[in-house]
Amino acid sequence: MENLDLKVKEILVNNGLDFEIVKVPLVGKQLVTSVSSSGELVDDIKLTNSPYYGLLNSKSGNFINTVKDGYTVSQNSEVVELVLRGMQGFGELSVQKAGSINDGRKVYIQLAIEGLSKVGNDSIKRYVTIIDSNDGSTGLGVGIGDLTMSCQNQFFSFYRSGQAKMRHTASLETRLREIPSLISLALENSLRQIDMYNDFVKVGVSDKNIHDMVKLQVGISKLSSVGDIADASAKVSNAMETLYEMIRVEVAQKGNNVWGLHSGVTRWTTHEKSAPRRENGRIESAMLSTNYKTNQKSLDFARELALV
Repeated sequence: MENLDLKVKEILVNNGLDFEIVKVPLVGKQLVTSVSSSGELVDDIKLTNSPYYGLLNSKSGNFINTVKDGYTVSQNSEVVELVLRGMQGFGELSVQKAGSINDGRKVYIQLAIEGLSKVGNDSIKRYVTIIDSNDGSTGLGVGIGDLTMSCQNQFFSFYRSGQAKMRHTASLETRLREIPSLISLALENSLRQIDMYNDFVKVGVSDKNIHDMVKLQVGISKLSSVGDIADASAKVSNAMETLYEMIRVEVAQKGNNVWGLHSGVTRWTTHEKSAPRRENGRIESAMLSTNYKTNQKSLDFARELALV
C-alpha cells in the first residue's frame, strides 16, 4: 500500500491513538527495620522482584493494568497497519473513525462499507468494527456495526465465535494476519443483519409487545402492578417513561413493526440512556458495556417476534 507509514501515522494522530503501551517490570517495596552498628533502629526499604508487569500509557503516564510475563503487547501502530493491510482486498472499505477508550485501555477502528443499504424507508450505513485491548482484558475482536441515517441510531454486534477473536499470546502477531478472513466474515454477517432488519419491517407489533420490551429492559412497564410501579426508584421510572417515548417516536417514523420497536431501543441507548462521562464514553458503552447488552437483548427479543 502506497505511503503506508504516513497513512498509519495520520490515523494515529488524528484519532488520539499516537501513544504506546510500555510493559514495565514491577517490584514490591517493603519497609524493614534493622539495628545499626551504633545500636540505633534504622528504617530501610527492601525491594522484591515481582512476577507482574505494569502496562503504562506513554502519553497519559498512567498504568492501565498489570499482567504476567507471557502477555504480548500489541501497539496501536501495529494494529492500524495490519488492519490497513488486511483491507487491501476489499475496495469497498475505508477507515471512517478510530479512537481510544478509557485512557487507552481499549482502541477501536471503524471501517465504513461503501454505499448505503435500505431497510424499509431507512438508509443504513454499515461498518466493520475492530476492537483491541491494550490492558489485556480481551483479545482483538472483529464485528459489525450500523448507523441508521435518519436518526443516527447506532448498533454494534460482536460474535462469540473464536473465529472472530484473537488473544494476546505469543502468537498474536501471526494471528493478526488473519484479519482479511475476519473482515470477510464480518461483511457476510453485516449483509445478513440487513436482511434480518428487512424481515423485521414485515412483522407488526402489538401494544403488549411494546410493554414486554420495556419490562425486559427496565424491569417494569405500564402493565406492571400498581405496587411494582410504586416501589420502583425514580431512576427506573424515568427510564421506563423515556424508553416508551423513544419507541413511540421510532414506531411513528418506521411503522408499527418489529423494526420500529427495536429502533426505539437503539434510539434510547444512542441518545438518552446513561453512559460513562469520559471521552468516547457513549461509543464505549455501545460497543462494550451496558448499552451493548441492552441492544443485544432488544435484538434477541425482536428476533423472537419475527419468528412467531
